[in-house]
Amino acid sequence: MIRRLLAALLLPIAVLATAAATRPADRLDPQPPAARAAAPPPRQIAQDALDNALRTAEYARDARAIVTALLDLARYNREQGRPAQAIAYARRALALAQDAHSRDLVRGSWEELVADQERAGDAAGALASFRRFKQEDDRLVDEERKKQLDILEHKFQAERLASDTEHERREAAVRTLAADRRRMQLNIFGGSALMLALIALIIYRRRVVAARQARQLAVTDPLTGLKSRRYLMLTMGGDIAAAERKRRNAPFGVRPSDADLVFLLIDLDRFKSVNDEFGHQAGDTMLIQVADVLRESCRASDSIARWGGDEFLVVSRFSDRRTGSVLAERIRVAIEQRAFDLGDGRTVQRSCSLGFASFPFSIAHPEALTWEQVVAVADQALSRAMRAGSNRWLGVSASDSAAEGQFRQRPGNTLEQWIEDGTVTTEGK
Repeated sequence: MIRRLLAALLLPIAVLATAAATRPADRLDPQPPAARAAAPPPRQIAQDALDNALRTAEYARDARAIVTALLDLARYNREQGRPAQAIAYARRALALAQDAHSRDLVRGSWEELVADQERAGDAAGALASFRRFKQEDDRLVDEERKKQLDILEHKFQAERLASDTEHERREAAVRTLAADRRRMQLNIFGGSALMLALIALIIYRRRVVAARQARQLAVTDPLTGLKSRRYLMLTMGGDIAAAERKRRNAPFGVRPSDADLVFLLIDLDRFKSVNDEFGHQAGDTMLIQVADVLRESCRASDSIARWGGDEFLVVSRFSDRRTGSVLAERIRVAIEQRAFDLGDGRTVQRSCSLGFASFPFSIAHPEALTWEQVVAVADQALSRAMRAGSNRWLGVSASDSAAEGQFRQRPGNTLEQWIEDGTVTTEGK
C-alpha cells in the first residue's frame, strides 16, 4: 500500500521534471529571474523525490518498498547516463531482495543490474551477472519443482491407499453376496452396476492421463526439449494481451520499456555439412547443444522454440525493442564460440545467422501487422542476412514517418520494397 501511494504521488513529479528538462530555452517563463535562479534543476527535483521515497520506505521498514525504491533510483540514474550510480543502487536492491527471499524482487534486481552493466559498457560483467541470476533462478525453480513432486508423491500414496481400501471393500461385498444366495438376483444387478461404474471410472482416468501426456508432447519438441511451434500458437494471444495492457496502463506520454515482444529467428550456418559428414545422429546431438546455448543466452521469461529443422525462434517477452540487437549479438557470439561435442572425440564449430523484428511492428500504428506477419518480416531479415554472408544478424523496425497504408503486403519481396521506399529501417552486423 505504501509503495503504490508513493508511486501515485511521485509519478506526476517525475513527468513534470522530465517535461521541464526538455522545454525550449526561448519559451516565456512567468516567474521572475530571481525565482528561476533559486529553483533547483528539474533533474534534481526528480532525484530528490526518489531519494525521499527511499527514506520513507526505510523509515517504514518495508523491505519490498525499499527494494522498489532502489530499483527506481537505479533505473532513473541509468536513463540519466549515470551507470555507476545505477549499478550501486541495483546491487543494494539485490542484497535486500535476497535477504527478503522474494523471488520476483530478486529477479527484478538481477535484470536491472544486467541492464545497468550493459549501459556502462561492461559486457563481461553483464554476462557474468546474467549467468549468476540464471543459476540462482534455476535453483529456485528446481526447489519449487521438488516441492511439487513431493506433493504429487503424497497425493499418489493417498490415492493408492484409497484404491487398496476400495479393493478390500469390493472383496468384502463379493463374500457377502456369496453367503446370501437368497438375494442373489437382486444383488447381481447392483454388483454389475457398481462394476460398470468402476470400469468407466478407470477408463476415464486413463483417458485423462493420456490426453494430458498428449498435450505435453504436442507443445514440446521431443529432441531438444524446447517449446514447439504449436506452443507459441496457443500462448501468443495471452502474451500480446499482456503487452497491450502494459502500454495501455502506462502514464500518458510515457513509452513503457517492457511492453514489446522481440521475435528472433536463428538459422545454423552450414548445418547440412554436419549431417553429411558425421551423420544425422551427430546432427541431432548438435541441435540439443544449440538448445542449451539458447537457454544460457536468454532470460528465464523468454520463450524458445524449435521452429523447424535447424531453425529456432526466440520470443523475448515484455522487453524493449532496442535490446533486440544486444540479444542477437549475444546469441551469435555464444554459438560461434561453442565447440559442439558430437561424440567419439569429435567436435565441430559452426556459426549462425539471425533476423529479428518487434511486435507491435509500428509504435504509431500498433495494429498494422499481426504477430505472424512480424515473424515473416524476421524471416525475410534472416534470409537477407544469410545472403550477405554467414555469422551475421539483421534487425528490421518500422520508420517513424511511415504511414499505416505502407505496411500492406506487396507482390514479390516485401522487405526489399519497404527498405527501398523508406517504410522500414535496418541495423545489422
